[in-house]
Amino acid sequence: MPQSVLLRFLILALAVFIGFYGYIGSMPLFDLDEGAFTTATREMFLRHDFITPYLNSVPRFDKPILIYWLQAASAVLFGFNEFAFRLPSALASTAWVWVIYRFVAQVADSKKAFYAALIAATSLMPTVVGKAAIADAVLMLLITLAMFAIFRHWQTAKAAYIRWAYLAMALGFLTKGPVAVLIPAVVSLLFYLSTGRFGAWWRAVLDWRGLSIFLIIAMPWYVVEYLREGQAFIEGFFLKNNVGRFNSPMEGHSGGFWFYPVVTLFALLPFTGLVLVAVKNSISDLRPLRVLVLSDEAALKRFAWIWFLFVLVIFSFSGTKLPHYLNYGLVGLIIIMALAFPKISNRFLHLAPVALFFIILLILPLALNLTVHQINPPYVQDMLADRAAYFGWGWYAPLAVFLGLLLFAAFKRRIALVSIMVPLALSFSFMVNARLLPIVAQLQQGPIKTAGLIARDLPGPALMVGMNTPSFGVYAGKILKKGKPEPGDLVLSRARDAATLNAQILFAQGGVVLLRMR
Repeated sequence: MPQSVLLRFLILALAVFIGFYGYIGSMPLFDLDEGAFTTATREMFLRHDFITPYLNSVPRFDKPILIYWLQAASAVLFGFNEFAFRLPSALASTAWVWVIYRFVAQVADSKKAFYAALIAATSLMPTVVGKAAIADAVLMLLITLAMFAIFRHWQTAKAAYIRWAYLAMALGFLTKGPVAVLIPAVVSLLFYLSTGRFGAWWRAVLDWRGLSIFLIIAMPWYVVEYLREGQAFIEGFFLKNNVGRFNSPMEGHSGGFWFYPVVTLFALLPFTGLVLVAVKNSISDLRPLRVLVLSDEAALKRFAWIWFLFVLVIFSFSGTKLPHYLNYGLVGLIIIMALAFPKISNRFLHLAPVALFFIILLILPLALNLTVHQINPPYVQDMLADRAAYFGWGWYAPLAVFLGLLLFAAFKRRIALVSIMVPLALSFSFMVNARLLPIVAQLQQGPIKTAGLIARDLPGPALMVGMNTPSFGVYAGKILKKGKPEPGDLVLSRARDAATLNAQILFAQGGVVLLRMR
């Protein structure tokens, strides 16, 4: 554990840079989600309409407006590129890490605050989702702000925290809708009930200043959008993308009740050992539920467990299951893990998940070489054709260094495990965010980006056949056409489907082709 406060901040700054900034300007946009969000943002400028998001001329009621406004503002400053589209998410994630540090330092101490921030800034799912050009990083920040304000209100009874919570929920409602209110409302109710303070909770709910803040900030866009789009907005946003997602699987994203418990173990790599420690301690943390007078740390543990478990349970009942939904409750578990961090001692439990991850990465190129021809669907085989170009010394050298560090940590018992986990966490984040993710982006999305940039300089409408990769339209600078291709159209397609089209091949790479229809 670094004793210098300056060193702790330098470590956290490095973790934030690796996790959220290092490659956001060089990785092509991922489809489907990043492509859809950025297409809708770019189309605002093409249509001169900054109220209703459109995705290739079709109203996109999936998410409210705030993320599109943030991406649009960033694009005005930095241009229409990956860096600009991802910057709002990276900044939100940076603020999220800082907010976690400040809150835990206030309620516990600066050492545990450092651990909480380190876990947040280096773990697998928070770093991968935290820089994506989608709404989730902004929502994660706003839900966290609301929840921390709620806990501080419980501690201090200061009305100012009620208004901060309402402000955060209002902005969250503009970012992703009802979930930004549901989680803080239900978790706070359960927590206040568990501490015998229902009256204080109800007075906070009815705080007229807080309600006014929420209505003034959150409602105008919803009212304007309803007046413009009518029932189509209600059905598309509230009924389909909120109620519908909960009631039934959408786009094939389903899973059983095991789904999110398993996701939790992977989401917080390299700290899976700490997840297991937290689970082991959960009974003692939650046993005194009938105790109404709690120390700050005991109250924080109860609040954090209610937060995490509510999100885990509610999304386990949801028909649509996506891994990043769990992010909305992970902060609770991260705090519990940080409180237990200073006492960890079982080297095998905490080093084994990191070791296994590094070994998998080490053998990944060989495994792909042996199995690539059995991979389905077949277009993935085409996508992996150029894989050898990415697995050179830049892949093996850092892995060798990090595995050496891990072996050193395993046998040098004089060095506290707590201290060893800091460089290992940074090493893990580097391999995920500076090595693995950029390679996946180039193999999967690189050909689509190149095809789009070629299409940008060519006349004629563009469309996709047999593909749903909206980032193509972002790079092409075109609103993609719907329907069947016609002579003169530019068509993006899979190479294996191109034979069915009467077209000239303009570009082919990684199983993707750009065609000109004859």
